[in-house]
Amino acid sequence: MELNMELNKKTIRAKQPCSSGFRWFLKNSPQGGDYQGLVDALLADGRPTDACWLIDQFGPIKNKIEIDDMDADAVVVASDLQIAGNLHSDTVLRVAGSLTVGGSVRVGGDINVHGDLLIDGHLYCDGSITVGGSVRVGWGIQAMGGFRCNEDVRAGWGLHCAKDTYIGGLIIVKEDITIEGTLDCSKSVRAGGDIVVEETLTAGQGLMAGGQIRSDMDIKAGWGIQAIGSITAERSIVSGESILAGERIESGEGYGIFAGISVMREFWSDSAIVTAVARPEQLQSGHWVALRSG
Repeated sequence: MELNMELNKKTIRAKQPCSSGFRWFLKNSPQGGDYQGLVDALLADGRPTDACWLIDQFGPIKNKIEIDDMDADAVVVASDLQIAGNLHSDTVLRVAGSLTVGGSVRVGGDINVHGDLLIDGHLYCDGSITVGGSVRVGWGIQAMGGFRCNEDVRAGWGLHCAKDTYIGGLIIVKEDITIEGTLDCSKSVRAGGDIVVEETLTAGQGLMAGGQIRSDMDIKAGWGIQAIGSITAERSIVSGESILAGERIESGEGYGIFAGISVMREFWSDSAIVTAVARPEQLQSGHWVALRSG
């Protein structure tokens, strides 16, 4: 990773740009220029797609841009970006490094951050969110598109996504998680409120909710599943270990509830316990223990 980068006709041509973008470069910077300077010039000329193309081709530089507040038609940065206040972009937000914001972030299009995304306030996106590192948001996360993060996601309020969501680490939020698509998490999912997913809910490790856990398709966890409220699915509920609910556990008609699929049968009474207000009719495996009243 370089501290700065100069781009010229030869380096640009080697990346096989589109004819329109290369003509723009020859007309506006025939002698070449500073990487971020070219990105800024493209944005000023209303060419955010070409600015993002440069980021795709040349990646991040070892630098940091620090600004008090930012309000722009499009934000494309070839390095780390630190905003003391709020950040607003009408269309795209693209950062080749990490993004740190002391206020809130609102974007009218897609968000793509190659490093970590750290926001003290709220995150709202009218498009999809893609983050190469981890995400930490002080308030809530709301995406009208999908959400893909390679590492952990933490939010002080809730998480809402209108499309499929993939998280490569764990998810920890203090309020509700609502996903209008699939939720696929490689590690654990923990919510202080409800976890509600319209399609399949999958956790590589555990699922834990301070409210209910509900899926309109399947619920799958590599470890245990625990909810203060009910655990319900329109299809199967499958857990590597125990399934514990403060209310009912219910799968769809014709489907089953499978606890302890990663536990030897002789150890079910210790590590594959199933507890709810009533024994589920669809229970296929696990050690049933009636929930004690009071």
